[in-house]
Amino acid sequence: MEVKEVNRAYEILSSYKGKNDRIAYLSRKYAVGKVVLNDFDTNYINENFDYEPIEVNRTFDIASDFGNRLQEKYELEFIPKKLWIGRIIGEMGESYHCYGQFRLSVLPQLMYVPKKAILTPIEVVDHTKVEVDFDKLDAMSKNPNIRIKEHQKTGIKFMVANKKCINADSMGLGKTLTCLLSAICTDRKRTLIITTASLKTNWLREISNYVDESEISIISGSEWKDVKRFNIINYDIIDNFYNVPEEQVYEDHNIYDKDGNIVETLKVPVMVKSKTTGKMIPKMQKSRKKDLIKKCMDESPLFNAGFDCVIIDEVHKLSNNKSIRYKTISDFLKRAKPEYVFLATGTPLTNRPINLYWILKLIDADITRDYFYYVKRYCGGREMKLRDGRKIMTMKDATNLEELREKIKHIYIRRLPSEIGDMVEKNVTTRYYDLNEEQITEYNRLWNEYLEAQENIGRYDSEKYKQLVEGTLVRQFLAKEMVKNTIELAEDFIEQGEKVVIACNFQNEIDAFYKHFGKKSVVYNGTMTPKQKDAAQDKFMNDDKVMVFIGNEVASGVGINLTVSSVMIFNSISWSMTDNRQMEDRIYRLTQTRDVECIYQLFNETVNKDMFEKVLYKGAIMDATIKSEEQKKEKI
Repeated sequence: MEVKEVNRAYEILSSYKGKNDRIAYLSRKYAVGKVVLNDFDTNYINENFDYEPIEVNRTFDIASDFGNRLQEKYELEFIPKKLWIGRIIGEMGESYHCYGQFRLSVLPQLMYVPKKAILTPIEVVDHTKVEVDFDKLDAMSKNPNIRIKEHQKTGIKFMVANKKCINADSMGLGKTLTCLLSAICTDRKRTLIITTASLKTNWLREISNYVDESEISIISGSEWKDVKRFNIINYDIIDNFYNVPEEQVYEDHNIYDKDGNIVETLKVPVMVKSKTTGKMIPKMQKSRKKDLIKKCMDESPLFNAGFDCVIIDEVHKLSNNKSIRYKTISDFLKRAKPEYVFLATGTPLTNRPINLYWILKLIDADITRDYFYYVKRYCGGREMKLRDGRKIMTMKDATNLEELREKIKHIYIRRLPSEIGDMVEKNVTTRYYDLNEEQITEYNRLWNEYLEAQENIGRYDSEKYKQLVEGTLVRQFLAKEMVKNTIELAEDFIEQGEKVVIACNFQNEIDAFYKHFGKKSVVYNGTMTPKQKDAAQDKFMNDDKVMVFIGNEVASGVGINLTVSSVMIFNSISWSMTDNRQMEDRIYRLTQTRDVECIYQLFNETVNKDMFEKVLYKGAIMDATIKSEEQKKEKI
């Protein structure tokens, strides 16, 4: 401890008139010559002498590991799960110094409480007090049929109040409109909307209903346009307009003489294998060089545009922090510092809590400040030491999900259709079929060929691969064999006058359905242009002769409305829970007027049936972590 720091602490004690009880106590002892400061007290005084105490007077849920420590320290017969905090008088590192009480029979006492141990924020923004003129917003709408729903009003208040947050409303509840009107309410001059290429026209239609098209810019290709009030760009091209400051990584390479002495040390570039091309490329890392950072920012139109509000649609697509799009957008947000950042997704968690971490990092959530703690606590992380001495963190499973739920519930708002009073019902059913002998023979042949292929490349583990590995040929075969069952089921609904949506994952099944239904159907897949997709959707929605929508799950699972139908049949399933749920909600939306039925179809004793059960498990992880507003009220 430096002498000047110690002297400063004693000087503070000599004339202390502040509100910190601990420092006041030390000051009284100092006045009678009965205090000798140790390093901890010295730091405490210097850091908290001007701290303004916070009156809290609330009970908080606490992490189980902190409860265990309290039990051990105070020799309790129970493990505390809650802690009443009266007043916070200071902070030391990552802990609050406060008056706490963990049982009624014990008076509140001063204690240090780790910030990580408190599952809900000390201070929470009360969005109910935000004033918004919804009549004015409704009057702005050019479509008299579009009026703001009550749950959207709550969402708008929540987003405006919190500034950086997530709208995680279930698909079909109008997240796009909620985010748009939230941006309008902020009265920011320049809003950037980042979305998928297929949803750009959808955003254009939504925005055009409230503002003149002259105030909207759609950025495409590599040409930067004049910045307007609302600017729409897709994920795939955003790196054309922003340069992440990076520099090449070098390592020392020693040159030895014949006696083994180092005569020269060279800086040699580190090369790594490209995941896309397989070729060796230079390894890059973020640069801290001010001149390089300045140069990159000067050459980045996205940075220089001065966006003060950013909406990121379908943000679950940014759960991989290694992707170019994530690196670009996260660096942009960090340096541009927009006042408002609204993230939108109906599926904020894919299948692992680490995916959620990177999404939360985009809004600089408190829980992301300590990566290693998050990984150890919520991802089953364990530290491993490599032979070269480096340490890496491995992630095994989702852990302490209920605790994670409590820690993040103030960051997002989520409503389920079942919680919206005027929403119809969604019925999800599963039909099982048996393969005939001929189909079983072909299925086994394809599966064995796949396993043999895996063995040949040194990755053989029959049981593991039979359960987990994606076998495209096998899945295509099962999809083709299911077509007959789907056609029969669809024809039954069509005879009753119902339009039907058929969900597919492979082109062979799409072709088979179009061959059968012909002009009574439309196809919607990833090879189509945006105009072709819009035409297919409009035809299905408005042409009474078109009874069947044949859609690829990935292509048609977001941004489109198919509510003219109340029946969806899955001819094949995606092994991503997100894809399946998003597809379901093309017909289960706020504008749907009838109860909907989503029918999954599976063959017994096949990999699809096994994977479907695993997909359901992933969905359970998602539901355990991301709770609706009603579920947030439940106790842990």
